[in-house]
Amino acid sequence: MLMAVSFDVWNTLLNIEAVYRKLAEIIAEIISKDPLTIERIIYDKYIKVKKSRLNNNTIEVHKFVISSRNLLAKALDIDYDQLVEAIDLAFSSIIEAPYMSSEVSKILYSDVIPTLNSLKAIDIMMGVIGNNVLWESMYTRRVLKVLGLDKYFKTQVYSDEVGVFKPDRRIFFEFCRRIGVDVSKVIHVGDSVAEDVGGALSAGMKAMYVDRSRKERSVIVELGLFLANSLENVMEALQRLG
Repeated sequence: MLMAVSFDVWNTLLNIEAVYRKLAEIIAEIISKDPLTIERIIYDKYIKVKKSRLNNNTIEVHKFVISSRNLLAKALDIDYDQLVEAIDLAFSSIIEAPYMSSEVSKILYSDVIPTLNSLKAIDIMMGVIGNNVLWESMYTRRVLKVLGLDKYFKTQVYSDEVGVFKPDRRIFFEFCRRIGVDVSKVIHVGDSVAEDVGGALSAGMKAMYVDRSRKERSVIVELGLFLANSLENVMEALQRLG
Protein backbone atom coordinates (compact mmCIF):
# COMPACT_ATOMS: atom_id res chain seq x y z
CA MET A 1 0.00 0.00 0.00
CA LEU A 2 1.35 3.41 -0.98
CA MET A 3 1.56 5.82 1.94
CA ALA A 4 3.10 8.99 0.51
CA VAL A 5 3.36 11.15 -2.61
CA SER A 6 6.28 13.37 -3.55
CA PHE A 7 5.80 16.09 -6.14
CA ASP A 8 8.13 17.89 -8.48
CA VAL A 9 7.27 21.62 -8.42
CA TRP A 10 7.87 23.44 -11.70
CA ASN A 11 5.62 22.31 -14.56
CA THR A 12 4.01 19.81 -12.19
CA LEU A 13 2.43 22.01 -9.53
CA LEU A 14 3.41 25.44 -10.85
CA ASN A 15 3.73 26.72 -14.41
CA ILE A 16 7.32 27.87 -14.91
CA GLU A 17 6.36 29.75 -18.08
CA ALA A 18 4.46 32.27 -15.95
CA VAL A 19 7.71 33.15 -14.18
CA TYR A 20 9.65 33.34 -17.44
CA ARG A 21 7.00 35.60 -18.95
CA LYS A 22 7.16 37.99 -16.00
CA LEU A 23 10.97 37.86 -16.01
CA ALA A 24 11.02 38.65 -19.74
CA GLU A 25 8.78 41.68 -19.21
CA ILE A 26 11.14 43.04 -16.56
CA ILE A 27 14.28 42.41 -18.63
CA ALA A 28 12.64 44.05 -21.65
CA GLU A 29 12.65 47.30 -19.67
CA ILE A 30 16.43 46.97 -19.26
CA ILE A 31 17.38 46.08 -22.84
CA SER A 32 15.80 46.96 -26.16
CA LYS A 33 14.41 43.55 -27.05
CA ASP A 34 10.91 42.22 -27.50
CA PRO A 35 9.61 40.36 -24.39
CA LEU A 36 8.67 37.33 -26.49
CA THR A 37 12.20 37.12 -27.87
CA ILE A 38 13.62 37.37 -24.36
CA GLU A 39 11.23 34.69 -23.11
CA ARG A 40 12.37 32.33 -25.87
CA ILE A 41 16.01 32.95 -24.93
CA ILE A 42 15.26 32.22 -21.27
CA TYR A 43 13.43 28.99 -22.03
CA ASP A 44 16.06 27.85 -24.52
CA LYS A 45 18.85 28.41 -22.01
CA TYR A 46 16.82 26.65 -19.29
CA ILE A 47 16.49 23.54 -21.47
CA LYS A 48 20.17 23.59 -22.42
CA VAL A 49 21.49 23.87 -18.86
CA LYS A 50 19.15 21.10 -17.70
CA LYS A 51 20.50 18.81 -20.42
CA SER A 52 24.10 19.71 -19.61
CA ARG A 53 23.49 18.87 -15.96
CA LEU A 54 22.14 15.43 -16.86
CA ASN A 55 25.21 14.76 -18.99
CA ASN A 56 27.76 16.03 -16.47
CA ASN A 57 28.10 14.35 -13.09
CA THR A 58 30.90 16.69 -11.98
CA ILE A 59 28.74 19.83 -11.71
CA GLU A 60 28.81 21.27 -8.20
CA VAL A 61 25.22 21.59 -7.01
CA HIS A 62 25.75 24.69 -4.90
CA LYS A 63 27.37 26.54 -7.81
CA PHE A 64 24.90 25.39 -10.46
CA VAL A 65 22.34 28.20 -10.06
CA ILE A 66 25.11 30.80 -10.28
CA SER A 67 26.66 29.25 -13.39
CA SER A 68 23.22 28.90 -15.02
CA ARG A 69 22.45 32.56 -14.38
CA ASN A 70 25.84 33.55 -15.75
CA LEU A 71 25.08 31.72 -18.99
CA LEU A 72 21.65 33.34 -19.25
CA ALA A 73 23.04 36.81 -18.53
CA LYS A 74 25.55 36.39 -21.36
CA ALA A 75 22.85 35.16 -23.73
CA LEU A 76 20.73 38.21 -22.91
CA ASP A 77 23.74 40.55 -22.94
CA ILE A 78 23.01 41.96 -19.49
CA ASP A 79 25.02 42.11 -16.27
CA TYR A 80 24.75 39.20 -13.85
CA ASP A 81 23.56 41.52 -11.08
CA GLN A 82 20.85 42.91 -13.36
CA LEU A 83 19.57 39.39 -13.98
CA VAL A 84 19.55 38.56 -10.26
CA GLU A 85 17.59 41.75 -9.57
CA ALA A 86 15.15 40.95 -12.39
CA ILE A 87 14.53 37.46 -10.99
CA ASP A 88 13.89 38.93 -7.55
CA LEU A 89 11.46 41.48 -9.01
CA ALA A 90 9.67 38.79 -11.02
CA PHE A 91 9.01 36.69 -7.94
CA SER A 92 8.10 39.73 -5.86
CA SER A 93 5.45 40.72 -8.40
CA ILE A 94 4.05 37.18 -8.39
CA ILE A 95 4.02 36.97 -4.61
CA GLU A 96 2.47 40.41 -4.13
CA ALA A 97 -0.61 39.55 -6.21
CA PRO A 98 -1.40 35.97 -5.20
CA TYR A 99 -5.09 36.41 -4.51
CA MET A 100 -6.00 37.87 -7.89
CA SER A 101 -7.66 34.95 -9.68
CA SER A 102 -6.13 35.96 -13.00
CA GLU A 103 -2.62 35.88 -11.53
CA VAL A 104 -3.14 32.60 -9.66
CA SER A 105 -4.42 30.88 -12.79
CA LYS A 106 -1.24 31.82 -14.63
CA ILE A 107 1.08 30.00 -12.27
CA LEU A 108 -1.05 27.41 -10.43
CA TYR A 109 -2.45 24.54 -12.49
CA SER A 110 -6.18 24.04 -11.96
CA ASP A 111 -5.82 20.38 -10.98
CA VAL A 112 -3.42 21.01 -8.10
CA ILE A 113 -5.68 22.04 -5.20
CA PRO A 114 -8.33 19.35 -5.90
CA THR A 115 -5.57 16.73 -5.99
CA LEU A 116 -3.93 17.85 -2.76
CA ASN A 117 -7.30 17.98 -1.00
CA SER A 118 -8.17 14.48 -2.19
CA LEU A 119 -4.87 13.10 -0.93
CA LYS A 120 -5.21 14.91 2.38
CA ALA A 121 -8.69 13.44 2.82
CA ILE A 122 -7.29 9.90 2.77
CA ASP A 123 -4.30 10.75 4.99
CA ILE A 124 -1.63 10.37 2.33
CA MET A 125 1.59 12.12 3.32
CA MET A 126 2.83 14.65 0.77
CA GLY A 127 5.99 16.55 0.03
CA VAL A 128 8.19 18.11 -2.62
CA ILE A 129 11.42 17.06 -4.34
CA GLY A 130 12.76 19.81 -6.58
CA ASN A 131 15.80 20.77 -8.63
CA ASN A 132 17.03 24.36 -8.96
CA VAL A 133 18.18 25.89 -12.23
CA LEU A 134 17.94 29.69 -12.43
CA TRP A 135 16.90 30.55 -8.88
CA GLU A 136 17.38 29.23 -5.37
CA SER A 137 14.82 27.15 -3.50
CA MET A 138 13.91 30.09 -1.26
CA TYR A 139 11.96 31.59 -4.16
CA THR A 140 10.04 28.38 -4.77
CA ARG A 141 9.30 28.05 -1.06
CA ARG A 142 7.95 31.61 -0.96
CA VAL A 143 5.58 31.00 -3.87
CA LEU A 144 4.29 27.74 -2.40
CA LYS A 145 3.71 29.48 0.93
CA VAL A 146 1.87 32.46 -0.56
CA LEU A 147 -0.34 30.17 -2.63
CA GLY A 148 -1.14 28.13 0.47
CA LEU A 149 0.39 24.91 -0.84
CA ASP A 150 3.09 24.51 1.78
CA LYS A 151 0.52 23.51 4.41
CA TYR A 152 -0.06 20.24 2.54
CA PHE A 153 3.58 19.19 2.61
CA LYS A 154 5.37 17.35 5.41
CA THR A 155 8.73 18.24 3.87
CA GLN A 156 10.30 20.03 0.92
CA VAL A 157 13.62 18.72 -0.42
CA TYR A 158 15.58 20.87 -2.88
CA SER A 159 18.81 20.20 -4.73
CA ASP A 160 20.54 23.39 -3.60
CA GLU A 161 19.81 22.56 0.03
CA VAL A 162 20.86 18.90 0.08
CA GLY A 163 23.62 19.02 -2.54
CA VAL A 164 22.12 16.41 -4.86
CA PHE A 165 20.13 16.74 -8.10
CA LYS A 166 17.34 14.55 -9.38
CA PRO A 167 17.68 11.96 -10.91
CA ASP A 168 20.30 10.97 -8.30
CA ARG A 169 18.49 8.47 -6.09
CA ARG A 170 20.00 10.03 -2.97
CA ILE A 171 17.61 12.98 -3.11
CA PHE A 172 14.67 10.55 -3.17
CA PHE A 173 16.17 8.60 -0.27
CA GLU A 174 16.50 11.86 1.68
CA PHE A 175 12.82 12.61 1.12
CA CYS A 176 11.84 9.17 2.42
CA ARG A 177 14.15 9.54 5.42
CA ARG A 178 12.51 12.82 6.37
CA ILE A 179 8.95 11.48 6.22
CA GLY A 180 9.85 8.12 7.75
CA VAL A 181 8.42 5.98 4.95
CA ASP A 182 10.15 3.22 2.96
CA VAL A 183 10.85 4.07 -0.69
CA SER A 184 8.62 1.22 -1.86
CA LYS A 185 5.64 2.95 -0.23
CA VAL A 186 6.10 6.27 -2.07
CA ILE A 187 5.04 7.44 -5.53
CA HIS A 188 6.80 10.41 -7.10
CA VAL A 189 4.92 12.70 -9.49
CA GLY A 190 6.64 14.86 -12.08
CA ASP A 191 6.90 16.05 -15.67
CA SER A 192 10.46 14.95 -16.49
CA VAL A 193 11.14 11.46 -17.81
CA ALA A 194 14.81 11.58 -16.81
CA GLU A 195 14.72 13.54 -13.55
CA ASP A 196 11.39 12.43 -12.08
CA VAL A 197 10.49 9.06 -13.58
CA GLY A 198 14.03 7.75 -13.97
CA GLY A 199 15.17 9.00 -10.60
CA ALA A 200 12.16 7.73 -8.69
CA LEU A 201 12.17 4.27 -10.27
CA SER A 202 15.93 3.86 -9.73
CA ALA A 203 15.40 4.67 -6.05
CA GLY A 204 12.72 1.99 -5.71
CA MET A 205 9.71 4.30 -5.72
CA LYS A 206 6.70 4.17 -7.98
CA ALA A 207 6.38 7.04 -10.47
CA MET A 208 3.65 9.04 -12.18
CA TYR A 209 4.65 10.95 -15.29
CA VAL A 210 2.41 13.97 -15.89
CA ASP A 211 1.84 15.26 -19.42
CA ARG A 212 -1.29 17.39 -19.51
CA SER A 213 -1.31 17.23 -23.32
CA ARG A 214 -1.75 13.44 -23.34
CA LYS A 215 -5.06 12.18 -24.67
CA GLU A 216 -5.19 9.02 -22.60
CA ARG A 217 -3.73 7.80 -19.33
CA SER A 218 -2.15 4.37 -18.95
CA VAL A 219 -0.32 2.21 -16.44
CA ILE A 220 2.69 -0.09 -16.71
CA VAL A 221 2.37 -2.13 -13.55
CA GLU A 222 5.57 -4.09 -14.14
CA LEU A 223 7.59 -0.86 -14.02
CA GLY A 224 5.57 0.80 -11.29
CA LEU A 225 4.77 3.62 -13.71
CA PHE A 226 1.57 5.55 -14.38
CA LEU A 227 1.30 7.84 -17.42
CA ALA A 228 -1.09 10.66 -16.54
CA ASN A 229 -2.81 13.53 -18.32
CA SER A 230 -3.86 15.28 -15.11
CA LEU A 231 -2.47 15.60 -11.62
CA GLU A 232 -5.80 14.22 -10.36
CA ASN A 233 -4.86 10.86 -11.91
CA VAL A 234 -2.69 10.30 -8.83
CA MET A 235 -5.73 8.87 -7.04
CA GLU A 236 -6.03 6.17 -9.70
CA ALA A 237 -2.26 5.66 -9.68
CA LEU A 238 -2.37 4.94 -5.95
CA GLN A 239 -4.94 2.21 -6.56
CA ARG A 240 -3.33 0.69 -9.65
CA LEU A 241 0.25 0.71 -8.35
CA GLY A 242 -0.41 0.30 -4.63
